[in-house]
Amino acid sequence: MDAPETSSAATSKSHQNHPQQQLNRQRREFNPKTHSLNKRPISKPIHRKCDIYVSNKSNFQAQMKQCQELLETEAIGEIYLHCLGNAIKRGITLALKLVQESENRLGYEANTSTIDLIDDLHPLNDEEDFSIQKRKNSCLHIRIFRHSNNLKKAQA
Repeated sequence: MDAPETSSAATSKSHQNHPQQQLNRQRREFNPKTHSLNKRPISKPIHRKCDIYVSNKSNFQAQMKQCQELLETEAIGEIYLHCLGNAIKRGITLALKLVQESENRLGYEANTSTIDLIDDLHPLNDEEDFSIQKRKNSCLHIRIFRHSNNLKKAQA
């Protein structure tokens, strides 16, 4: 007759099935001595003229000018700023500066989401295997729109 499992063995088996711990275990597998990390580009499923993707590498003043030009055209009454991860702070700053400089002719609303990202782990030697690492990152989508003249008359 087999001996019952000890509590530590039972505990370790139950932890193996927990998704968060599996994710942590995947992250521990990345070793810069054995693999190189290659982050896959972020998919941009929607790309319209009114979509602006904010990153920390882009020129802030150029994006500010691009937003102002789009909002001044008659055909486009709103723009969408899409920010990911560390660029969220920059996106918020850009949106608030646009609204402030418009003297309350612009309004904004924000939505958050989470995106799945995939990293490729390339082996540095022949003994290791290719693998991937999945992770999640926060997103912020800011809609900036012109107030209509009817709305201003109703408020007055």
